[in-house]
Amino acid sequence: MKKLLTILIIICLIAFSGSAWAAGTAPQTLEKVSKYIRTITFVCVGDSGNGSIPNTATNTANTAFIRGWYLTKVEAFPTSGGTAPDAADVMIYDSDGLDLLGSEDGGTTAWAGLTLIHATLKRACVPNLYLPRAGLHVNYYPAITGALTLDVDNQGTNDAETTVVLTFEK
Repeated sequence: MKKLLTILIIICLIAFSGSAWAAGTAPQTLEKVSKYIRTITFVCVGDSGNGSIPNTATNTANTAFIRGWYLTKVEAFPTSGGTAPDAADVMIYDSDGLDLLGSEDGGTTAWAGLTLIHATLKRACVPNLYLPRAGLHVNYYPAITGALTLDVDNQGTNDAETTVVLTFEK
């Protein structure tokens, strides 16, 4: 009986461990480009089962390095040598959950980040603020006061690789 139970446990571990390893990733690196420019680069890899990329917040060290700076540009492009991604949407949330790329519905539907990710092209956008009373969008450069979260939606290619670069200026 113990032997059967041990075999069942091993089978379950093998069967379910693949799903834990299959999750997409988005590791981040920080670069000080100049005295007045810094970037955070996310190299995203889609899940091996469904292509999804997890929401990823800036880590503590990177958040401290950009606090007080202004987000001025978001770029996205296929990672060189990787599997091409689907057209996908990008949203960047501040620490209060506001989409800094102008979502009109609280972060469900992208605006400036709509299809920012393309299978072959490099694309860029600037931060955008939706003004509901006026019914319009304005470009702006938000001051960073806390962690930012990268949200990539509608990416469905398994193991697709895309790079998202956030540029900050003083």
